[in-house]
Amino acid sequence: MKSIVTWLWNDGGRGYKPEHVNVLHRMFKRHLPEPHRFICITDDAGQFDEGVEIMPTPADARALANLKTPEGSRFPSCYRRLWMFSDEARCLGERVLLVDIDLLLVGDASKLFAPQDEFVGWKPSASWGHNNNRIGGGIYLLTPGARTEVWTDFKGAESIREARAKGYRGSDQAWLSHKLWGCPLFPKSAGIYSIRDLRNGAVKPPSDAVLIQHNGTTKPWTSRVPWVQSAWH
Repeated sequence: MKSIVTWLWNDGGRGYKPEHVNVLHRMFKRHLPEPHRFICITDDAGQFDEGVEIMPTPADARALANLKTPEGSRFPSCYRRLWMFSDEARCLGERVLLVDIDLLLVGDASKLFAPQDEFVGWKPSASWGHNNNRIGGGIYLLTPGARTEVWTDFKGAESIREARAKGYRGSDQAWLSHKLWGCPLFPKSAGIYSIRDLRNGAVKPPSDAVLIQHNGTTKPWTSRVPWVQSAWH
């Protein structure tokens, strides 16, 4: 069984809401017709669509909620998502696609499950450069129960300093990059783009586009770009 997993928590006013999870669920329902689970890990008591499987935040993940990212208060702290690499996360299914909430799905999502490696990361080459050895924390494919060292080796502030000393940036993605760089990456044929690859929406997505991540301050629900608004709504 394939599973799509996203996380929702009180993010200090960044504006993520259950309604955004619902739109994401509908996009996957539209573009991934084969049977799958859609799981939102959250403690939010808001209204979620039928078909959104709510999983309360595991206690071990919640324990990381107060860890601050060295990037500063303008950036999110996502260390709780490292729980995805715990042995306990096997409950999520046999094959899991972790995704951020702030993305657009515009094509056949089955392509995202095509790679067979235990872990498959993504790197937005346009905004990070081809020689930057890090992977994103908001999109990856995982066989739960694999690469558990990402979880078991994480020691809070000590590990945050360790990843930072190696030159890795971000919160959870810094630790992921530190532990997993050299891993298989999604190929270009997977159709994953950053909105920055498309000049923040000035360029329409190419015909092979499947998923467009909105890494940055402008989200799909706040964008004024007509094709983004249409794809979101």
